[in-house]
Amino acid sequence: MIKYKLKCKSEYCEKEKEFDGWFQNIDAYEKQKLQGMINCPICGGDKVVKLLTTPNLKTSKNINVEDSNNNIKTVPAKNNGVLANDNLNNISTILRTIKKEIQKNSTFVGDKFVSTVRSMKEGKIIEKPIHGHGTFKEIQELKDDGIDVVNIPWISDDH
Repeated sequence: MIKYKLKCKSEYCEKEKEFDGWFQNIDAYEKQKLQGMINCPICGGDKVVKLLTTPNLKTSKNINVEDSNNNIKTVPAKNNGVLANDNLNNISTILRTIKKEIQKNSTFVGDKFVSTVRSMKEGKIIEKPIHGHGTFKEIQELKDDGIDVVNIPWISDDH
């Protein structure tokens, strides 16, 4: 598996931090990018670019630790990242499941999300489950107005 640092270049996320993407290999990344399958976890957009990254090196199973008397001891490294990878896989699975349920049970309104939500709240259109894009500020304004919205990271289905 290869971990890339990714960044969304959409107008909604230009001030957001980078995020990680895991891919089987460089070809898998390129294929998913060409097919528009790499989405921003913040806004769901596909204007995601790969940033320069450094390779990860596998650490040894033991690390050297200096105690208070300046003696160096060798102790086993904790988990060697295995637990962290399992947790990441579990979270990704949960987020993909949530995404599929949202897609199955709601209508995608894209950039019209905020105006559509407001129209529903004002009774101009019939309320129904929707999903789409909004800036952090717009979503916060909806919440401040007592409108219940949830921002869910939108991850691609295959990585």
